[in-house]
Amino acid sequence: MSKPATNPTSASSMDPSICNELLRTLWRSRLGDLREQSLIRQGKGWFHISGMGHESVAAIALHMEAEDYAFPYYRDRAFCLQRGLTDTDMALAFYAKRASSSGGRQLTGHFSDRQLNIWSHPSPVGIHLLPACGAAWGMQLDGKQNVVYASLGEASARQGDFFEAVCFAKERALPVVFVVEDNRIAISTSTSRTNPLALGVLNADDWIRVDGSDVEAVYQAGRLATEQARSGQGPAFIWCDVERFSNHSSADDQRMYRASDELDAMHERDPIMIFQRGMIRDGLLTEAEAEALQESIREEIRTAYQQAGATADPLAEECTLHLHGPVSSPEAMPEIDLGASCRMLDAVNQTFHAAMDSMADVVFFGEDIEDPKGGVFNLTKGLSTKDPARAVNSPLAESTIMGVSVGLASYGKRPCFEIQFVDFIYPGWNQLVSNMATLRWRSFGHWKCPLVIYAPCGGYLPGGALWHSQAGEASFARIPGIRVVVPSTPSDAAGLFWTALHGEDPTIILLPKHLMWAEQSVGELSPVPLGQARTVRSGRLLTLVTWGNCVELVEETLDEMEVGLDVELIDLRSIQPWDRDCITASILKTGRLMVVQEDNISASVGQMIVAEMCSQHAVLQALKSPPTIVSKADVHVGFNPIYEYAALPDKARIAAALERLLASSLQSALEQATAAHATNHSPTPAMIAPEESAPAPVSATKTITVPILGEGIRVARVVSILKQAGEAVQADDPLCEVETDKAVFPIECDEDGVLGEWLIAEDDEVKVGQDLVELSLKHAPAPVASPASAEPIPYDALKRTGGLSQEVVKQMQGIVPATIDMTCRWETVRDARLRSKESPGGTLSTATMCAWAVLQAMKKHERFASVVRGNDLFFDPERFDLGMAVALPGDALETAVVKAANKLEWTAFADVFNEALRSTRHGTIESKNRVPLTISSMGAYNVRSAIPIVVPPSIATLFIGAPYQLPDPKSKSGATMEVCSLVLTFDHRWINGVGAAAFLSDVRKGIERFGV
Repeated sequence: MSKPATNPTSASSMDPSICNELLRTLWRSRLGDLREQSLIRQGKGWFHISGMGHESVAAIALHMEAEDYAFPYYRDRAFCLQRGLTDTDMALAFYAKRASSSGGRQLTGHFSDRQLNIWSHPSPVGIHLLPACGAAWGMQLDGKQNVVYASLGEASARQGDFFEAVCFAKERALPVVFVVEDNRIAISTSTSRTNPLALGVLNADDWIRVDGSDVEAVYQAGRLATEQARSGQGPAFIWCDVERFSNHSSADDQRMYRASDELDAMHERDPIMIFQRGMIRDGLLTEAEAEALQESIREEIRTAYQQAGATADPLAEECTLHLHGPVSSPEAMPEIDLGASCRMLDAVNQTFHAAMDSMADVVFFGEDIEDPKGGVFNLTKGLSTKDPARAVNSPLAESTIMGVSVGLASYGKRPCFEIQFVDFIYPGWNQLVSNMATLRWRSFGHWKCPLVIYAPCGGYLPGGALWHSQAGEASFARIPGIRVVVPSTPSDAAGLFWTALHGEDPTIILLPKHLMWAEQSVGELSPVPLGQARTVRSGRLLTLVTWGNCVELVEETLDEMEVGLDVELIDLRSIQPWDRDCITASILKTGRLMVVQEDNISASVGQMIVAEMCSQHAVLQALKSPPTIVSKADVHVGFNPIYEYAALPDKARIAAALERLLASSLQSALEQATAAHATNHSPTPAMIAPEESAPAPVSATKTITVPILGEGIRVARVVSILKQAGEAVQADDPLCEVETDKAVFPIECDEDGVLGEWLIAEDDEVKVGQDLVELSLKHAPAPVASPASAEPIPYDALKRTGGLSQEVVKQMQGIVPATIDMTCRWETVRDARLRSKESPGGTLSTATMCAWAVLQAMKKHERFASVVRGNDLFFDPERFDLGMAVALPGDALETAVVKAANKLEWTAFADVFNEALRSTRHGTIESKNRVPLTISSMGAYNVRSAIPIVVPPSIATLFIGAPYQLPDPKSKSGATMEVCSLVLTFDHRWINGVGAAAFLSDVRKGIERFGV
């Protein structure tokens, strides 16, 4: 049984002055509704929704104080009038005038007034209830004895947000008065048996059930409820049975679905007439006074609507006004000691502590954020210990997190709320798009909700599957009113959070999980302005825009490419707003655009950037080739890492896209096929798949490595070694224990065997994937069969669109090509490139180092420093050049020329070499008359070996293959070594096999012993 409210049949228990005031309000509401209905029939309005039959809830407003808040619903016209809205306010809203509370942006019935603390009502039913709880929580945090009124229709009580609001209000004993106005019908659907109270879902003992036709009873119910909430006893609940006298709205006719006797009978429960008759019976009013009151109010309302109709309409040019608040520019950040390097999670955590120390209104809320857990990524560690009232665990309810944040911010606090993974934000999506994004705009700037919602995002952490691997920034970026940022460094994470926490808008901060645990260098911390990109590296060849996880991925790709590319890399970091000026200026400089993103391709940020850039005439004129987007396809990410690697952009795809866009492959893949077709139509070795070889011998040993330790964790400390070298172990035996920021993990053996020597020691820091110990297996595993090769594509199906020019083919006539190859160890070059990252001169490309080794060998072997002229071989001891093959758009080939290469010292060679490549890609063609040898490669396509061709006047062409792993013949443990293939094609008319072998051997030594 619900708690009954007293239901007197007269107004005698109420103060006469209150009765007179209330009756006037009830008639203002009723006659205002009738006036609007009449104006609709006259074609002078667009929409009307009535509160007729619901007027008695105005009595509850009599118990509210000035600093209380109201979250009414669209039938609460009488309540809002009693709260303080005027007839003119109602008229301005009806006509959608600029002077209305929404500036003409909201439907009539969507009440709002910042001075009266009437919160701007949204159309989606029930979504104002969680913001009401947020405002109530703010009052509670401030120690105030105020209450929040939140009303809804009984049909809305089936919304999930209703139940989440009731639960949250009860959990935190919030001062909310919930009022359900039950008119038993949802547009045309009966709700008598399907509302949650009728179904027994709600605890009836919590609810004061009151007859809404009895104004005095509603008044008394309101008194009991507000007293309970105001006294700190938690939320109060009123279930008010009312009638809907009018159609659902002006777009409806309830005679189509309600019986006429039902419509006639319900007017017997008219709360205004019952209340007025009681006042007349009790001597508070006469019949004549009642009639005069109605006539007076009717004329007042007619005048109010006439005057409102003559006021100014909204201005078209103000359509975007109030989408966002003023730009935040905090002057400086507090002292935060992150050291020379730190992880992104540490930067965020320290920024949170600084905010809690210096911003009294900041509040943290989210799943598992309290100590000792401190969040699943440790982002909030220590906050609840510092101030448990301002760092609070949320329920497992994303709509609660999102909705409460809106109300709390509207009240005046600074919410910084966590969604544990961005993939789970969608239960709160309605709050995001319908409340958070629209509040400022729909209230014409009178209400705002400055807040921060942050969420770990993205993949590149195997095992995330569908709901731990999404990026999704485009889903947020297209919502007007929301700011969206994605930091990729600890410094940017701290700076963006600080700016957002001091901002005037709702801001979504997406934290790339893959980068969360990565140690990165930290510069001077400062607030990062929203809408400002970061130029990671400058260049003139191509503009590459990316953000989040892909910044690291692109940097690694550029560092590992065989040819150093003069790329301008831009970290967008702010998705909405985004830095159009920065990207525009870069494209005007480079003439090329490439975007790399982790999100889906369709309706993505990448497509937005390309579309907007191409809509600018100056940019379109400057583009030398069509823009390119490297992106995840419109596909989900699966649990098996194979799915993840297949779905997400990787270094190979980025490098291949760069090659296609720049046409900077050092040798066109079709070059082989074209040359063969020009001679005898037979495929060249480069076009033939290698013959299937016998399976490689299976090693009887394996290496135990550090497994994946959790979302984004990259390093751990070895706590203890549990098994010793030489000890026999079985599958599932724990071998050692490692400790991360989250937990202690035992690392287990997966097969029976005998342990070799440990490659690490206790207290060592180890990385995911690092070798720990060798295991000699009891039983060698069976070889794994390779998948069948695909059917080859007939050459005739290839349409020639590029390859060798006829001039080159003519030059090749008469040569006698011969080819030899060698395998070259690659570790020295790779290590030298990594060391160069830390040097002041910048990172060296492997192509530069290999070219230097070739140049030194040419100095020792005269014939490889000579050029062919007619039927003679010519050697100039004073000067020879060095060539590097470059592919251009349209599959055309050209040679970058390092002039007088033999005269250059190492300190100058690298710069001259890179400039030659850059200028050739930009269209500068140099003479090849002094180029004895040209270097070629297709490392970006991971081509290990190919047979190059020789084009006179050159005497030879050297192909350098992509590095790969081979078993190390010197290793007894089955270790591998990194190698590459050197394939030399030379003109056999002038050089024999022994001379070529000697030359190639010196090239190999130069590469293997490279040192600067």
